[in-house]
Amino acid sequence: MKCLDILYVFIASLIAFWVVVNLLYRYFLAGRYNNIEIHGYVVLVIKRKTEERASPSGEARIHNIFLTILYFISLALFFYMVAISLLNRLYIGSTGVVVLVPGVNVVGMDALLFIIAASIGASLHELFHARLAIRNGVPVKSFGVMLALIIPLAYVEVEEEEFRRTRVLKRLGVLSAGVAVNLILAIVSLVLLTLATSPIGVLVTDVEPGSPAYRYGIHAYDVITSINGSLVKSINDIPVVKMLAKPTSLNLTVWRRDAGYVNLVIPIGVNDERIGIYLSSSPRIELLEYLGGLPAFLLYKFLLWMYMINLSLSILNAAPLFITDGGRIINELAGNKYGNIINIIGVIILLLILLP
Repeated sequence: MKCLDILYVFIASLIAFWVVVNLLYRYFLAGRYNNIEIHGYVVLVIKRKTEERASPSGEARIHNIFLTILYFISLALFFYMVAISLLNRLYIGSTGVVVLVPGVNVVGMDALLFIIAASIGASLHELFHARLAIRNGVPVKSFGVMLALIIPLAYVEVEEEEFRRTRVLKRLGVLSAGVAVNLILAIVSLVLLTLATSPIGVLVTDVEPGSPAYRYGIHAYDVITSINGSLVKSINDIPVVKMLAKPTSLNLTVWRRDAGYVNLVIPIGVNDERIGIYLSSSPRIELLEYLGGLPAFLLYKFLLWMYMINLSLSILNAAPLFITDGGRIINELAGNKYGNIINIIGVIILLLILLP
């Protein structure tokens, strides 16, 4: 199925789902359950919450300063990303940023991992806003969970008037909390991902039926550690069959669960255009041995999505835009007049990055 066809099916399925949900709510649920609300493509399950006791002032102050510092680190990453993107556009001629859409260009198991990682990142983002509000003595009016399109998220509503009456550092701490937790999650995920990734070898995630790899014994979740006596450290070390003088053969050493290291010879004929394997960076052999091929690979991909999504959330929400935490922080620091000017500049910069 073509990518455009998948897009149409995905959009049609989403529309049908939300039409059914809204009809069920309107005729069967509305008025019966006060803690459930449906607004178009958003489902809210709300619980009213009373005010909790604030943290001691010294402890809250340390938290606020720490989270605000993490916010400015994310803001610096945003400007670094902007500079790199604009330089690439000017000197390399690269196009705008590609937006990842689950079900369209993120498919299969990756789409599920994308949704899970995005839900965790966005939900903890909102939860930490609420926790810092409580620590600073700002009441949380309500909290709950929500389903936005296909992504489950958390929902938090603070008492805005109380928030406005608190000191600037407290407001900065509350506003910085979401960005900070996403940055922390990105750092932790990157560390775990680095520890889980093997420095040697690439993982075979699938084998094309009828290909040379299929005929001569390469299996899914084999780890290719060397080819023709040379260590394989990345996918770029796998030779491109079209560029080889044929006929020839490839001498591979692969690691295979329950078999250890195995030597294979893959003959490449004149008419062969590819080896016939799908590759990924490899989890550590210890993980593959302990968990098995598919679970270890899914853990690796989950950590990768957690890193990419949380880094993206921290950078995007740190950006000086009207709808982000960063936009509100800029208004707190510069005042509404100059803050709005900075936010307009931020919107223009973002459009320059996104437009093709």
